[in-house]
Amino acid sequence: MKRTRMPLMTAGLLTGSLVLFSAAGCETTPRADRDHASMNDMNDMNGAIEGSSVTMVVHGMGCPLCANNVDRQLKALPGVRDASIDLGSGEVKVQLAGENRPTRAQLARAVQDSGFTLVRIETP
Repeated sequence: MKRTRMPLMTAGLLTGSLVLFSAAGCETTPRADRDHASMNDMNDMNGAIEGSSVTMVVHGMGCPLCANNVDRQLKALPGVRDASIDLGSGEVKVQLAGENRPTRAQLARAVQDSGFTLVRIETP
């Protein structure tokens, strides 16, 4: 009887550990660099974006849960119609609505609030 319980207990502990570590996320960028990287070197942070789309490069995303977190934060912004995330390249393509478009600062804050590092925002 003890022989069957021991492997089950070990399996339970391993499974619990994996769940705990996955809940912590898969962020690879240190938090200390986040504010500096997200907010520097962007011109006109407070003006509404004029184009109908932007491409952002975001570091630290490594799984679908990461992408979902960024997607949810961006779609909560007024003026964001849709977001498409490529985990391999870290590119986030954001489609903007015709009115009430967000500013670069709002996009940067949404990425930062989702727990990742914004490298740059590109407009066509």
